[in-house]
Amino acid sequence: MRWHRYAVLLALAGCSSAPACTLVGCVSQLTVQLPAGTAGAQACIQGVCTSEIVDGTLLVPLGRREEGGSATVTVTLEGSTTAYEGDVALTRSRPEGANCPLVCVSGTAAVDLATGRVIG
Repeated sequence: MRWHRYAVLLALAGCSSAPACTLVGCVSQLTVQLPAGTAGAQACIQGVCTSEIVDGTLLVPLGRREEGGSATVTVTLEGSTTAYEGDVALTRSRPEGANCPLVCVSGTAAVDLATGRVIG
């Protein structure tokens, strides 16, 4: 019966270790909702541009932003020379808990044709 005690102790020892920080669930990006019917667009933040559109939304990578509570984004719609610009509030989260150093940054915005701005 003693070997059962050792098995239980070994199992419990494995549970006491700190969880690993895996980067799972962390996507630092800004999502920009485009006007209905927009076929293509480009968004730029600090000289880094993207044109990746998924379901009418531009996905703009934010990378490892550690400073600033907002980002200035410029959006140009396909077939237009007008540039829509605006400051978008960013939120920070720690999806793996406070013990993991990983911080994810995200924000949401939309191109507002009426005001000629990106709002968010």
